[in-house]
Amino acid sequence: MVKYELPFNFDIKLLDFITEKIDKDWVEFLFLAPFKEDSKNARSHLEGIDKKNWTYTVPITRDDYSFYIKEIQKRGLKPAVLFQEEKPIDYSTLDYYLKLGVDNFVVNSDELAKMIKNLNPKFKVVASITKTLSATNLWENDYSMYDKIVLHFPFNRALSRINKLPNFYKYTLLVNSYCLYNCSIAKKHWASTNENYSNINCLKNQHKDDLIYIPPEYVNIFEPFVDSFKIQGREYKTDILKEEIYCYYKNIHNPMAGVIYNRLSSFNAEEYFNKGKDLKFVIYDNPHNNLPQPA
Repeated sequence: MVKYELPFNFDIKLLDFITEKIDKDWVEFLFLAPFKEDSKNARSHLEGIDKKNWTYTVPITRDDYSFYIKEIQKRGLKPAVLFQEEKPIDYSTLDYYLKLGVDNFVVNSDELAKMIKNLNPKFKVVASITKTLSATNLWENDYSMYDKIVLHFPFNRALSRINKLPNFYKYTLLVNSYCLYNCSIAKKHWASTNENYSNINCLKNQHKDDLIYIPPEYVNIFEPFVDSFKIQGREYKTDILKEEIYCYYKNIHNPMAGVIYNRLSSFNAEEYFNKGKDLKFVIYDNPHNNLPQPA
């Protein structure tokens, strides 16, 4: 079974839904932001912003934060904390999460990943999508400090390139994002603030043929090549997340993805999911006999 990494938006109603409607064996973990004083993340700029009658709020005290961690664990699920800044946190900050029993982390910093693994090799560490690793990166650098790597946007539209990536790593694919496979401003977007977010010129509404969303009925095409799938939406309202998660759980039509279904069918799926196969990002074109292997 290919498992799913699910977002957590600090709403107990979402936990209730997952507990009651979703098989726990289908869930890899629930990923959530760290306590706000410990590290910024790719959705920090959306905290406290009203959007479509929903405001994404995060705990304002450590007691509140600990409450949510314990609620996830109480239900037999695993929390995974995101550390998406390139600069690693220090041990004293990490220790706060270790004492809460957190043993899954999604990180950007190789140094932090190594520190976590050195503390306990059984801790699970995932390379964040914010690392934006290309095929060349994956072939020529050592990422053995990670248990899995979240593939960047271009691979969602370069299906034929995924099985050409190093097979000594395990991969995760983000399935429900409406970003562009050839987006050039992802890092700026993730690092934006409340003050400059409106200055980021996102082009997804102008290039709907280039979106990376993989509808539930089509994830099976990618299953042979990845270890797990990721559903985004930590900032989404719970009703939206419930529908999104349930559609993937049941592999049923997701009405929210109409813009994708208008362009995709069983007759053009291979062509559709390979539109970006010629991007330099997804191609390793410098093969030689001395490729570095994981340490």
